[in-house]
Amino acid sequence: MFEYIYLTAIAWFLGFFPLTEIYIAIPTSMIMGLDSVSAVIWASIGNFLPIPLIVYFYDSLMKWEPLGVWMRKLSNNRYREKIEQNGFIMILLLTPIIGGWAVGVIGRAIGLTKYKLFLSSAVSIFFYGIIIAFLTSYGIDFFR
Repeated sequence: MFEYIYLTAIAWFLGFFPLTEIYIAIPTSMIMGLDSVSAVIWASIGNFLPIPLIVYFYDSLMKWEPLGVWMRKLSNNRYREKIEQNGFIMILLLTPIIGGWAVGVIGRAIGLTKYKLFLSSAVSIFFYGIIIAFLTSYGIDFFR
């Protein structure tokens, strides 16, 4: 039981951390022994969590200088214009590519509704998580 909690915590943390997100979280936790369903669920939750945190605490986060500077850089991402023009569809496609943190900051900065931002990013993260888990599982099984 403690091993499962430990592995889910690793999946969650790696999914939450801006540089690793689901691309590292799912394969790492599966290689460490977590089943693919749990890896997708916990890494996806970790990857999605920054989006509501940014949306609800955007003003407070911007006041802290180091984080505010980083978030301003994220909001001026090269994908911002595409997200502004196409909204929901672009978030579906770009969330795993540019990351949950960047999508949350850009979505909040351009004034997307919470519903559109949360729904599109959650679906995107979960869908890409399933693909990553399948490919990781296939790769692990291939080399055994």
